Amino acid sequence: MTARSARRRIGTSLAAVLARARREARRFPAVPLVLVGAGCGLVAVLFHHALTLGRFLLVETALSVASPWLSAALVLLLPASVGGLLAFAMRRFSPHAGGGLALVRRAYAQGHGILDRKTFFGAFVANPLSLGAGTPLGPEGPTVVLTSTFSVGLARFLGLPSRVVRGMIPIGTAAGIAAIFNTPITGVVFALEEVVGSASRGVLGGSLVAAVAAAVVHRQVLGGERLLPASAAAWHDPRELLGFALVGLVAGGVAGFVPRLVPLLRQRLETLTTGVGRLGYVARGCLAGLAVGALGLISPETLGTGYRPIGVWLTGGGTAEQSLLAFFAKSAGLVVALSGSLVGGVFAPSLFIGAALGAATGHATHLLFPSAPIDPAAYALVGMGAFFAGFLRTPLAAVLIVFELTGDYGLVLPLMLAVAISLVVARRVSRKTLVEQQLDEEGVRETASASDVSSPSGTGGHEGPGA
Repeated sequence: MTARSARRRIGTSLAAVLARARREARRFPAVPLVLVGAGCGLVAVLFHHALTLGRFLLVETALSVASPWLSAALVLLLPASVGGLLAFAMRRFSPHAGGGLALVRRAYAQGHGILDRKTFFGAFVANPLSLGAGTPLGPEGPTVVLTSTFSVGLARFLGLPSRVVRGMIPIGTAAGIAAIFNTPITGVVFALEEVVGSASRGVLGGSLVAAVAAAVVHRQVLGGERLLPASAAAWHDPRELLGFALVGLVAGGVAGFVPRLVPLLRQRLETLTTGVGRLGYVARGCLAGLAVGALGLISPETLGTGYRPIGVWLTGGGTAEQSLLAFFAKSAGLVVALSGSLVGGVFAPSLFIGAALGAATGHATHLLFPSAPIDPAAYALVGMGAFFAGFLRTPLAAVLIVFELTGDYGLVLPLMLAVAISLVVARRVSRKTLVEQQLDEEGVRETASASDVSSPSGTGGHEGPGA
């Protein structure tokens, strides 16, 4: 047998296997959903390890340098240099790799073609570098891009109908969030609130299957350890509702002002870098990185994703001064990073800012009333949910993530009170979220469609927009 005939036989066998796989996928719709969920779980785990490695090699090394002057210089220069480098490299090689929730929603509204291999590998490389260098953003938005791209790619590989490929975007989103936090219910609800905008039955069912599969993979690989080690917290006096309401009020105000401040600061940065010419976007990345590095010197907890200090606050640790400083520094860092188009997502910063605000309120209240049985962890949990709801406008997911993280419903009343206040205040301050503003700037018009289906058999509707 010649080499050419052997290759031909192998190619024929592979084509037959692929054809059979496609037929089986249409006969048994749940199989692709389980594969998508398990694959998304693996992608999220690998990305988590890449982020850990990036932080260990960059910002943790900088913070551990014996010389305080050299350490400070590295903390300043790392995000500045990485910000400029990624601004240049991504515009040239992978222009969509820096996208987060806005990119996923754009793909769902206009078509899934932008979720391609360049976007996948660009996001997988760029975000660990950016967050590892100390950029005060988060990995959840990029993770959702990765898992949605994987879901779409698998659906294309199996030759599924275009409307099913489109429906894989929110399914990948749900699986990604479920894999990150080990919270499958929150993942499903977040995908419906943030991406779909309506509870399409096909997407809901597919998201549930994929989210559970992703969470199972997460538990098998990482041992089921939660990313945020929250514990059950308690409140004892109805008068504490005033404190929780205050947390919701402040959280909503800050969450509403951030979308208004980002465009203003972005214009200012563009004005400052006009003399650079065509490479102005690189200079803006460097300036923004330098600013977030300076904020990191003031409050080192704000560097990178900030999961560790969040975990401290959610278990009642920290102090009023430390958490309040972190709240202001992270809020400023979030505005600067987004204005300078640094790489990362907004999910983790919203959790950080809310938890810091709640912890500062809880510790300050305890100092004012030392004899009262006040639990700062309860305020941190409520603050986290309140800011998350006001910033992303996903109130159900904000409530559910607290319940799934703690496994306790004792905070249901103060949590729902703070979330409701935050949501109302944020909407009064800013009608649209940052994601919605970005979509408007890109000319994206979103339309809800009940025709989205997750069943590979193609039943359940007609071709929807963007299919």
